[in-house]
Amino acid sequence: MSAQKPHLVEWAGGEIAVFRVNGAFYALDNLCPHKEAPLVAGSQVFEDGQTWVSCPWHRFLFDPATGRCDRAGFDTRAYPVTIEEGQLYIQVC
Repeated sequence: MSAQKPHLVEWAGGEIAVFRVNGAFYALDNLCPHKEAPLVAGSQVFEDGQTWVSCPWHRFLFDPATGRCDRAGFDTRAYPVTIEEGQLYIQVC
């Protein structure tokens, strides 16, 4: 997976966008809570000393580790990610 290009993971409960930020992997719900834009189509931006995931439609910023949004009331779900024997696992429950 490229550091610049997120990866979409589809599962029975929806879609998850996986991002690689500074060598670490993070997973967020794929839909922005504002207007349901696909976060996988967003980009990474460096602002206020932090790397954020930017919504492609209205530029809401999300902390890839926590899902916290830079605008109150629009946090998204972040999923724990682990790597075991070269395989990436996302904990969805």
